[in-house]
Amino acid sequence: MTNKLGCIPQLDIRIPVVGSILPYTTLLQTGILVESKPQPTVRAFLGSLPGFTSQYMNERIETIFLNGLPVDDLETIINGSAPILAISAAMPGLAGAIFRKNGFHAPLRTTITDDSSDEVQSSEQVMILLKFFNMIVSERGGAILHDGCLIKCNSVRRFMNYRPQLFSDVLPMSCDNKKMDFVEVINMLHKSEIVFLKIQQDTASI
Repeated sequence: MTNKLGCIPQLDIRIPVVGSILPYTTLLQTGILVESKPQPTVRAFLGSLPGFTSQYMNERIETIFLNGLPVDDLETIINGSAPILAISAAMPGLAGAIFRKNGFHAPLRTTITDDSSDEVQSSEQVMILLKFFNMIVSERGGAILHDGCLIKCNSVRRFMNYRPQLFSDVLPMSCDNKKMDFVEVINMLHKSEIVFLKIQQDTASI
């Protein structure tokens, strides 16, 4: 696979149909890299992902962090050369109440301001780091992994080393159509910065 980041290896992992993809979706909490046109709104950016309908975003996404600060509006513009966006469903407790978009306690926190008018407009694509948390990752993570996503190799490597049991029963993994075992995949991940990862349930036996 080749894009603005250069030539990127593709890692394919297939899990048995009887297995669940849910445990693998927690990997998405570390973030995926999504190429986007400059300065999209949060709504437009998320709307390009599988399952993120306008209704889902309005009803499910309760907390939004952009570059470490909470925002209240899905129409907020994503600024910066390497922005980081994190989304979550409702969080429990006082923290959830404070950071919930348009919540009663919103005045207690610091928010970002829209200074897009002061930025130089660019026609170049930007790479946005998108992180998913709690119900968002469990509800939408499977579709994202199935379609494939760009993710940092060190995140995948740490995940595999931390939860090796998830990879003990998977079907043979492959990188760029070359079959690899667990150790070979780990070694490959040491040699690259970004990987295009696909995790799918095997359908051959259906």
